[in-house]
Amino acid sequence: MDFIAGKIVRWKIPILIVTFVLLVVTGICALKVNINYNMMDYLPVDANSTKAINLMSENFDESMSNCSVMVPNLEITQAIELKNQLAGLTGVEDVQWLDDVVDISEPLAVQDQETVEMYYKEKNALFSVTIAEGMERDGVNAIYDLLGEDAAVTGNAVAQASSQNLASSQAMKSIMLIGPLIILVLLLSTTSWVEPFLYLTTIGIAVGINWGMQIFAGEMSYVTMAVSPILQMAVSLDYAVFLCGSFEEHRKKEKNLNLAMKAAIKESFGAIAASAATTLFGFVALIFMNFRVGSDMGVSLVRGVILSFLAVMLLMPAFLLLLHKLVDKTKHKRILPNFRRSGKFLTKLRIPVLLLVAALVIPSYLGQLNNSFIYGSGEPDPSSAIAKAEEKVNAVFEPHTIIAMMVPVGDSTSETLLANDLEQMDCVTKVVSYANIIGNKIPSAYLGKDITKSFYSDKFARIIIYTNTADEGEKAFESVEQIRATAEQYYPADSVYMCGQSANMYDMKTTVEADNKRVDTITMIAIFLVLLIEFKSLSLPLLLIGVIKIATWINMSLPYFTGEPLAYIGYLVVSTVMMGGNH
Repeated sequence: MDFIAGKIVRWKIPILIVTFVLLVVTGICALKVNINYNMMDYLPVDANSTKAINLMSENFDESMSNCSVMVPNLEITQAIELKNQLAGLTGVEDVQWLDDVVDISEPLAVQDQETVEMYYKEKNALFSVTIAEGMERDGVNAIYDLLGEDAAVTGNAVAQASSQNLASSQAMKSIMLIGPLIILVLLLSTTSWVEPFLYLTTIGIAVGINWGMQIFAGEMSYVTMAVSPILQMAVSLDYAVFLCGSFEEHRKKEKNLNLAMKAAIKESFGAIAASAATTLFGFVALIFMNFRVGSDMGVSLVRGVILSFLAVMLLMPAFLLLLHKLVDKTKHKRILPNFRRSGKFLTKLRIPVLLLVAALVIPSYLGQLNNSFIYGSGEPDPSSAIAKAEEKVNAVFEPHTIIAMMVPVGDSTSETLLANDLEQMDCVTKVVSYANIIGNKIPSAYLGKDITKSFYSDKFARIIIYTNTADEGEKAFESVEQIRATAEQYYPADSVYMCGQSANMYDMKTTVEADNKRVDTITMIAIFLVLLIEFKSLSLPLLLIGVIKIATWINMSLPYFTGEPLAYIGYLVVSTVMMGGNH
């Protein structure tokens, strides 16, 4: 360590030059990193809905609709013309309307009214639009440019477009809010006006390099984009504080700055490494999630912790040695008081506090187990454009969620019986299949592929199911289970594939429930081993993990007791950071 510390002090200028070059290169790379806003892309490849999406794209020309567009005051001919205009917009892959399911050359009065009113009601036309993945924002904007604000545009593509608009702005707002608070805390807790900015610059450079290195993965999720930089900054600032504090102490004993810095590096290395290791292994656990947004976020955070550690141990000494005169000139008295007396006071409260915590353990543990989670975007803000559009559509057309089911082709009897059973379910409002639209008495071979291609491929029969549930929630998940169980009465379980927002969310729910247990176990074991090596004691690691675990239970149980649903990603991040960042 003495040799390494000596080289760090000696090579401070080359270290600064290499860091600057690396920052420029990774900064350019950061501009080319693609941001993925579709959480469904991170479901396991063996999830039923993932397989369904892939198989449907391989076997059917028409993709699942992800956007509904309602336009008022349209005649049939105007709606047909508008449908063609929508189909030509940027990002729009397909548009389905009434003319795709009934013969509009005949009077609508003689058509099935339930089917007609799913697309055309009181001169309001409801188009089912498919916007290409990754083009959600461009597609939605193009639709509004064509139709104006009178149109109501809803669906998962709109939610993703909103996420694209909000993610960057919300991340920037977080930085604008947290940045000044961090600076204020550092100014109050240090004795120099310049030191806090050296801390932020050092860790900020590590954050920038980390972002640019994401180019090797090709893309990052918008969750990683919003969370990773802030978390990296938050969990690693104390590394810089440790080193700077040690340097100041050794300067009091050693006038030679280089020798003081060498001593500070050697002294603080162990403490900083232990702090980084516990945080790092907390984030490593995320990599083992089957829901791959955890892996995406975990890799970024693990790399970020390593880069922050290297920045503090290599770059921070160079800054302090080169700018020590400026630091000395901006010295000020400690603003925050000494908390030794408060420590003694709190020590006297240890028995009442222990009793209080003991009383909270069981309720908190049970509360956090029974949290209600949001796996998608949840209910939109009532004042948002999305909520207002949904309100307009729901005022005219019956709310519905679409599930696409694929079963083996060739068994028309099973397909007919399944369609009939599905129509009898309380959660199902409409079933669209060859069996119940055309009827199995007319063999599909007698009809052209232009008519049957929406229902049949060489391998699969496709059934579109309209449900009256939300995209997610207890009722939505129960409906998915009931629909799947009904299909499995006629087809083998491994030959039934379902996708659609509620089916996708159901798979996400089952995946992350298993992930939660895995991440929790790996985090505790990894942190225990790090603390065991650091303290060389069996009882201290157990005590520390127990204290943080109880604090996590108490914190995570608050949404349950307040009756508020909790975004699962937020729960995962907070609980992981509390375990890894507080030891």
